[in-house]
Amino acid sequence: MTIQRTMNLAIAMLMTVALGGVAQAQSAKAEKKMMGSKSKTEMMSRAYLHNNNIPSSGVALEGYCPVAYFAVNKPLKGDAKYAVDYKDVTYYLVSADAKAAFEKSPEKFIPAYGGWCALGMAVGDKFPVDPTNFKIVNGKLNLFLRNKKVDALELWNKGSEAEYATKAAAHWQKVNK
Repeated sequence: MTIQRTMNLAIAMLMTVALGGVAQAQSAKAEKKMMGSKSKTEMMSRAYLHNNNIPSSGVALEGYCPVAYFAVNKPLKGDAKYAVDYKDVTYYLVSADAKAAFEKSPEKFIPAYGGWCALGMAVGDKFPVDPTNFKIVNGKLNLFLRNKKVDALELWNKGSEAEYATKAAAHWQKVNK
């Protein structure tokens, strides 16, 4: 089996595994449209807020500090006492210095594609992520799905990063409205 065929099969599996999350997102969006205001589910979970991937805790990146990915090249849990709200999304930072850096240049630190899986964006879909599975690409924090069957970062690294990044950016422009 060729590497390309293996990657295509893995991406197809990734899409199948992630469809449950996509269906939930579409369902929440449809419910909001029908209700004409925020649904009870959205108010409780804040998930899919402005196209951002927000876990049910309501804290982006499942509480990991967006500055730490850049400063120490690893995910570190933030602290609620250093919380920052940016565009209705809450982020936890690890320290007062990290909070100041984030407040000075939030666009530098927020995850690409609203926190959705970068490979998912490249294949035209929204997949949930493991916030410990990341890569800085073109100066942006890219997050990736990882579960027992699929490691999207591994697939990303085996493919053409430039091609994936271009496709992901194009798809994000379509869905981020």
